[in-house]
Amino acid sequence: MEFIFIFVGCFLFIYLFYYLVIVRREKGIEAFKNGKQLLFFKNAYNLDIDKIDVKKFANSLAFANAFIIATTVTIIELIDSFMLKLLVAFVILVPLILIIYYILGKVYKKKEGK
Repeated sequence: MEFIFIFVGCFLFIYLFYYLVIVRREKGIEAFKNGKQLLFFKNAYNLDIDKIDVKKFANSLAFANAFIIATTVTIIELIDSFMLKLLVAFVILVPLILIIYYILGKVYKKKEGK
């Protein structure tokens, strides 16, 4: 039960922070449009930024990033050794980022065509 609270707490903290700083503010959206994350999706999945709603994409990315971080934090809380925590966090983070960003890129590529 403790791990559920860790996951939910971490998820809400990360998501709300990202939402308040990036998604909700006009300056945040403008910075997001010029940022590295959007450039990554543009190059990796050939997204046409003009055809998608950038605010919805930023919100989806906030949700995805919060899930990735919360999942990683929850799993490494099971481990006692600091060095092992770092190793496991790296092993978990890389595949999670690749998988979730791949799914997000494909979903928005399909939305772009509609």
